[in-house]
Amino acid sequence: MGKRLSVLFCASLFTFLVLSMVSGPVKAETFTLKAVTGWPKTASEYKAFTIFTDLVEQMVAKKYPGELKIQYVGGPEAVKTMDQVQACQRGMVDMVFTTNAYYVSVLPEVDALKLSVFTPAEERAKGAWAYINQLHEKIGLYYLSRLGLGIQFHLYLEKPIKTADLKGFNIRVSPMYLQVIKGLNGNPVAIPPTEVYSALERNVVDGYCWPSVGIRDWGWDKQTKYVVDPGFYQVPNPLLMNLNTWNKLPKKLQNLLTEAAAEAEKKVVALFDDLAKQERPILLKEGIQVITLPPVEGEKFVKVAYDEGWKDILGKSPQTGAKLKEMLTKKK
Repeated sequence: MGKRLSVLFCASLFTFLVLSMVSGPVKAETFTLKAVTGWPKTASEYKAFTIFTDLVEQMVAKKYPGELKIQYVGGPEAVKTMDQVQACQRGMVDMVFTTNAYYVSVLPEVDALKLSVFTPAEERAKGAWAYINQLHEKIGLYYLSRLGLGIQFHLYLEKPIKTADLKGFNIRVSPMYLQVIKGLNGNPVAIPPTEVYSALERNVVDGYCWPSVGIRDWGWDKQTKYVVDPGFYQVPNPLLMNLNTWNKLPKKLQNLLTEAAAEAEKKVVALFDDLAKQERPILLKEGIQVITLPPVEGEKFVKVAYDEGWKDILGKSPQTGAKLKEMLTKKK
């Protein structure tokens, strides 16, 4: 009896070893995240996204080979810019890199990001990131990061100004800087970036607002004569994920994405600071002139921008807006 059991045990052990060799080790599941961006690959903003994806790729290769992949679906040519965040909410895509202006209709309070006086890293340390993520989670999104850009917006014109007054000027806007143009008595004209060049060429608009880096990506420098100092706001480009997708990821991959996002935030700020320093001499060489408003007018320009920005947010969401203002501004 004992001999028979021994034979059966050896046979079972042999079968197990054979099956183990045939099947091999269990392969970890691969999570593929479909991603879109609010800008085409040719735009400067896209560089911020690649900094993040490169870091993710490096970290995955080192820690969890083959377990996570970000699949870039495309930019506005794949999903219309204004539809991208909604597509992420519905799970049609898993990740979107965009700007707050493109989804204020979904989450009005997100517009406060442009008014922040802190870097993304400082916002994390102050607890602002966590609070802003709570707001996103209520609408089915996970606020992974603010990838940028550490630079300001500027007003670009075809006609000169001497004061902080845009009366009689038609200025191309997005929801990002609608309030400042109205506050400066300008006439805001809402058109997508793809139509700005022809609008300038046909004198439909007298100028536009854009970051201190990027107008050459669209060829607008050929239709621009002036750039106005001082700048205003900062460029806030959130990186979002579908909340259900985020929750389905193993904790180790959530941690990896968080680590990559935090590191990418710092790298993006440093990169665009360098790009901004390089950009201005190039614009000057092309013949674009700098209009530096007199100190009093410059202060008025900036004050109007921030006063009108916060006024709009507090009007739409008094309690949340007040909390965001407390977190994103420096105490006097």
